[in-house]
Amino acid sequence: MSQLHELSRPFPTSLVKQKPGKFAAAYVEHSVVNQRILEVLGPHSFEVKREIVNADGVITGCLAALSVTIDGMPVVVMEVGDVEHPSANNASNLKNAASDAYKRCAMRLGVGLHLWAGDNYYLDKALEKRGE
Repeated sequence: MSQLHELSRPFPTSLVKQKPGKFAAAYVEHSVVNQRILEVLGPHSFEVKREIVNADGVITGCLAALSVTIDGMPVVVMEVGDVEHPSANNASNLKNAASDAYKRCAMRLGVGLHLWAGDNYYLDKALEKRGE
């Protein structure tokens, strides 16, 4: 089985949580996403490239890059992460934005993609069919 196929495996339902509220969504915690990447790919690099701030100087997001090697091919994925409820504590805001960016980068590699795709998810089965 290829690393790409391993990354695309859906998470067990026991690890999937539901975000409460009007915009309820299924998600897995940052630590679970990080474990999947470490399990399948080993050490990797993640770097915040730029902070995004509002007019008051409060960090509301960041641009970040995740660098990995998948099936022998170096890959760099860039994504934006945001802060749902920014506070006056920019360190905490940056941590939250970076965590969101990390998870979004991972999604671009297939990790947790089933949570975004819902009933339209087919990647893991397609990769299995191709023998990857």
